[in-house]
Amino acid sequence: MQFRMKLATLGVAGGTAALVLAATPALAGSHAASKGITAPETAYGAVYGKAATANSLTVPAAWRGLVYTSGVFTTGGTGPPKKGQDHTFTTSAGNLTVVVTAPPTNGGSENLQACHFSFWTDVVFSVVGSKSTGKFAGTSGPGAVEVYGAGYVPRYTSGKHKGQCNTSNNAPELAKGAIGTFLLSAVLTTP
Repeated sequence: MQFRMKLATLGVAGGTAALVLAATPALAGSHAASKGITAPETAYGAVYGKAATANSLTVPAAWRGLVYTSGVFTTGGTGPPKKGQDHTFTTSAGNLTVVVTAPPTNGGSENLQACHFSFWTDVVFSVVGSKSTGKFAGTSGPGAVEVYGAGYVPRYTSGKHKGQCNTSNNAPELAKGAIGTFLLSAVLTTP
């Protein structure tokens, strides 16, 4: 029994060594021919209170991954972009320009007992390296952005709807408990 175990161990060790030795030239060759670097890139930021209730959401964001930098994301108050539309993310390390590759998806929920609502928009994109600048110049790759918001609306204080949530379009969102977030996730390849 011990003899068979030793043989099995030697066989596994020998097979592993052969696999490593056989793969080494292939790995060395693939890295030597590679010019660019492919790595993840994320950006995240959040605002709270009055800043989260603005018609045009402005969120400071930290960028991490292939490029470490900071920037500010602004919705512009015009709604989500359309498929085929370019968008430029401005950072201190340069601009990342992308093109929207699919119609944005939107969702949300509301809780009429708590007068709470939330919404989100997801946008899928592809990097346009020829329009990007600085450390993002020439990069390529896919990615997505999610913009999320949540908060509360006031209750009616009088009339036939007294105590109910004011969900009319002109109801002011309450600053207390409001949040707005920006999340970008991409895989960037340098030239």
